[in-house]
Amino acid sequence: PDQPLAGGSDFQKTAPKRKQKNEETGVLGKAATRLKGSRFRWLNETLYTMTGDEALDLFSKDPSLAEAYHEGFRAQAAKWPRNPLDDVIRWLKEEVPRQHVIGDFGCGDARLARELKERKVHSFDLVQINSRVTACNLAEVPLPKASLNVAVFCLALMGTDWTKFVAEARRCLKLGGLCHIVEVESRFADVEAVVRTIESLGFQQLMVKPGSFFVEMRFRATK
Repeated sequence: PDQPLAGGSDFQKTAPKRKQKNEETGVLGKAATRLKGSRFRWLNETLYTMTGDEALDLFSKDPSLAEAYHEGFRAQAAKWPRNPLDDVIRWLKEEVPRQHVIGDFGCGDARLARELKERKVHSFDLVQINSRVTACNLAEVPLPKASLNVAVFCLALMGTDWTKFVAEARRCLKLGGLCHIVEVESRFADVEAVVRTIESLGFQQLMVKPGSFFVEMRFRATK
């Protein structure tokens, strides 16, 4: 008769334990993921309901919030039909002269600067998550007047005083410079009202392109 494999009885004893351990690890991993997701949603909602100064103070007191936010953001972005920053980078590469200076307002991990390393890109966000980022309130960036050709806001108009961010971009832009904005469509209940508000800050509308998930807007600095 066939003989049992050597150690077969030990394997039979340990296999259920391994399975139980793997199941426990899986449950803990899912719980940790849900916890991270909950923290990201809380941070996201908080940033939409406070001013730029308040957000800067919050992240300055606890820099770990920045990594938690960006980790949650990356997980969220993986579920989107597309990453709007890909379209912004493509536009800059294909249509904006290489010598033009770019300001990335609300840059996150400054991927735009990394992808356009042959160009001059100023990257601003609440926390210096890496060496490419300058930490500041987007309403007060450390740039002189009329020093930019292009200002980019990619999912960055989060504060209750977001108009101050756009006004600061106008201060930094040269006459005729471009301000490119991408937001989740649900961010604004009335896009036309948002366009009028931005135009009142010294811009002329060039393009408003609604999509299935995001809305793109582009303006020229006029006065």
